[in-house]
Amino acid sequence: MREGEKDGRAAIAETKPAAYRDTGADVLHADYTYHFKPYQTAKRKLNYYYIRLQMEGLCEANVNGKTYTINPGDLLLCRPGDTAFVRFIRPPDQPPGKALLSGSYYMSCTGPWLDRWWARSPKPLLWNVPLGESIPAIFQEIVREQRRMEEKDPAVSDYLLRTLCLLIERSIKDRPPDGRQSSLLALRIRKFVTENAVTPFKLEDVARHVGISIPRAVALFKAAYNQTIMQYAMEVRLSIACDRIRYTMTNLEKIAESTGFRSYTYFHRVFRARFGMSPRQYREGK
Repeated sequence: MREGEKDGRAAIAETKPAAYRDTGADVLHADYTYHFKPYQTAKRKLNYYYIRLQMEGLCEANVNGKTYTINPGDLLLCRPGDTAFVRFIRPPDQPPGKALLSGSYYMSCTGPWLDRWWARSPKPLLWNVPLGESIPAIFQEIVREQRRMEEKDPAVSDYLLRTLCLLIERSIKDRPPDGRQSSLLALRIRKFVTENAVTPFKLEDVARHVGISIPRAVALFKAAYNQTIMQYAMEVRLSIACDRIRYTMTNLEKIAESTGFRSYTYFHRVFRARFGMSPRQYREGK
């Protein structure tokens, strides 16, 4: 079934428990769609939230009379009351034939939790997210759950949708407000360090990841976050170490090793300087 052929209101077949109808987030319909031929969805005034993530190719979306080009990584967020349709067109330089025009996740959803989520902070109509991160993965899980048919559990879809929305909200909040290229590069550096803090990375690894020189990477990060890249990496390592000390029974030497510290002696010294107590005292709640 092609995108736009199914109204989200009619897509839900099972009866939801009252708890989910009154407080939850309800996935009406979710799928991944491919388009190989030019096509346009029906123009519709929405009475549900519509979330669409472009993964491959491109398309055009018309929302409230304005047309937007949707590229890979672009996330479209429409709310009830918006009038929208999507158009799939063949690029001028692409010859006719069975070539992929567009591949995307899309979903219609509703529920009181979504109403509150939307109202508590501004949501852009169009947002770009890294395709290698968690938002596409959660979208994929929502689609898989919708395809389970009679095995579907409304609670699973509910919590997956909430997780997706919270990750979208965090992505929006994490974006530098000025939107300048330098700020975006600093954000990419920060994400790289967050994800790799417990590994023995070097500054050249960071610079290579964002495609700039080491001096520029160092200067951009310092200007954006008022600390050095390695100072931020140390914060992340200590945060992870604290969680592992508090919530696991792993011995302290192993925790030091697994969180990127070259020796327990060094870990002990850094931990005490930061928190005013030893790792063992922290574990014992002293």
